[in-house]
Amino acid sequence: MPIRIIHTADNHIGLPFRQYPPPVATRLIEERFLALGRLVAEANDRRAHFFVVAGDLFDSTRVRMSDIDKVATLLRGFAGVAVIVVPGNHDHFTGPETEVWKRFRTATESDARIDLLVDPVVTSYEAEGQAVHFFPCPCPSKTGSDSRIGWVAAAAAALADGLRIGIAHGNVTGLGLDAEGQYFTMEPAALEAAGMATWLLGHIHVPFPPTESGERSPYFMAGAHTPDSLRCRHAGSAWFLECDGDRVARYERLAPGRISFVRIEQELVSANDVATLVRWCEAFDAGTTILDLQLTGRLSAAEKADLTAAIDRLQPGFLNLTIEAAFHDRIDAARIAARYPDGGLARRLLTSLSADPEHPDAATLAHELIEEVSRT
Repeated sequence: MPIRIIHTADNHIGLPFRQYPPPVATRLIEERFLALGRLVAEANDRRAHFFVVAGDLFDSTRVRMSDIDKVATLLRGFAGVAVIVVPGNHDHFTGPETEVWKRFRTATESDARIDLLVDPVVTSYEAEGQAVHFFPCPCPSKTGSDSRIGWVAAAAAALADGLRIGIAHGNVTGLGLDAEGQYFTMEPAALEAAGMATWLLGHIHVPFPPTESGERSPYFMAGAHTPDSLRCRHAGSAWFLECDGDRVARYERLAPGRISFVRIEQELVSANDVATLVRWCEAFDAGTTILDLQLTGRLSAAEKADLTAAIDRLQPGFLNLTIEAAFHDRIDAARIAARYPDGGLARRLLTSLSADPEHPDAATLAHELIEEVSRT
């Protein structure tokens, strides 16, 4: 029988979302619990043996006890062999008095299946009559120049049999940006040479491998379980793995998140552009979308008024909608008539250009050139 594992990381429970209005922040905070609950339910539906959190379950080493209690309640709902939690760099473990983990142990002490692994030693279980060995590499600090996986290869070589799974938190060269080497950077070659069936990793909020499913990978990056900012372009991710003997036989990406962060950067130069943007906005599931519009271009007064009216209509339906616009005025027939004498070359030229639907910006560009020349 295959060994089934759910792999998550970077849940960042306790992230305050202070950049958003209180009702929006409250919804985003609650979504992190809801998405974790969905993942536990998915694990039970798939009869997973292990639920692995590869770091940053919490956003910091100081989290409210009520938040820790909520997490403990959710994790106790897992029906498999064990929940395995390894500290990451945000919720690093510095010793028994580390506040978040001291409180976590208190909240989970009634369930022996929830294991907090804070020491770099092999932890072994049995599932489906097979030995399953986990090699945890917890973070001892927020930053660090060296990876935590150096001990693993020798420890793996000392084991006679069983499934070997590494768990670590940090950057991987080629996956994330860490120019100053501050986040326990691991080399792919070192991960592959450690003797693991695979590695379950956290830290980079983008999932790896990039494929939705497959048969093997030397390591997995869980990605954030639900998006936390406009930098997060996926819908939330985690992995489901099936392991056969001493190898990964199949993997599948899960999407427990329900909220999307979307940024649209668009240049608008015509009424058609405005209409297209409005259609894009109307296509979103507004109630679960954080939308940020970054707009530039040239619009007439009427087109800007139409855009403003559309945004005012759409805004209440979105979880949050912000707009930053930097428009130049696009010249229209009324402005041409007010600025240029009747019968003059400039007026005839600009009137002709403004009537060209194929080049809606041409009259404005010509007007700006005329203005620039007239000033010299």
